[in-house]
Amino acid sequence: MSNYKPWENAPILTVLAASQQGGSRGAQLWGIQINNQLNSIYQVSPGGNWSGWMGTPWNQSKPVIDIAASQQGANDGRVELWALDQKQQLWTCWQTAPGGNWTSWVGPNWNKAPLLQGIAACSQGGTRGAQLWGIGQDSNLYTTYQTSAGNGWSSWSPWNPQLQCIDLAAANQNDGRVQLWAIDAWRQLWTVWQTSPGGNWTSAWSGPNWANAPKLQTIAASQQGGSRGAQLWGITEDYHLVSIYQVSPGGNWSQWSGNDWEGAPTVVHIAACLQNDGRVQLWAITTDNILITNYQTSPGGNWSGWQ
Repeated sequence: MSNYKPWENAPILTVLAASQQGGSRGAQLWGIQINNQLNSIYQVSPGGNWSGWMGTPWNQSKPVIDIAASQQGANDGRVELWALDQKQQLWTCWQTAPGGNWTSWVGPNWNKAPLLQGIAACSQGGTRGAQLWGIGQDSNLYTTYQTSAGNGWSSWSPWNPQLQCIDLAAANQNDGRVQLWAIDAWRQLWTVWQTSPGGNWTSAWSGPNWANAPKLQTIAASQQGGSRGAQLWGITEDYHLVSIYQVSPGGNWSQWSGNDWEGAPTVVHIAACLQNDGRVQLWAITTDNILITNYQTSPGGNWSGWQ
């Protein structure tokens, strides 16, 4: 049992998603409660105080099983949120202004999406907007991307090269290029990345067990501020939190940390994002269902400790 109280008096949550906001706000966190209702909390200013949980169901959502969120491109600033309902149908809503209000939900099977088991999203650099990936019922990957920031979306297409996978995470590398990670059915970690901001992707997955990763059951990633690139966290098969980070934007990676990164207790789910001031915040659900958090004290810098 951990000795933590729920961060910001959070309800019991099972799945998390987070995104940096534009405008005058900081980050926003969403969580799926044990009854599959969606709840949310947002930072009222970059790196500042939090709103308090906004009740359920957030934005009058249906019961959901998975969520993903990202800004719609560096030149837009509006966040889009996607959710899978209990029939594996995809829904979405988005902000009408950076850091502002939200539209009603659009769906089911938004943008003619196939039925999906899991989703991940990331804002791209260059002239494109966001990109969304989904794990199909066949465990293969499918994707759609925003052809320009805040505007229309491509048709869904199989992601090549294919990979049978159980979880996904993506992040900008702080140089405009996105990196995507996937855990396969054997809990091995793989990755691909863009060769230019908003551009093409490497032709083959790097892996298995990229960067000598341990076997993992779930992952989360975030772009960092400052002089670093991205950071990736993973939960091992026995619920220990581990991490690896990019020592410069788009550059080399550190070694994996040992178990229980930054003194974390055992955890079952994680999410991370920038706070709109260059500092990353990470959230984790402990094995006794308590939401805890840890954040950087400076962009790309040290961490505050678990709360």
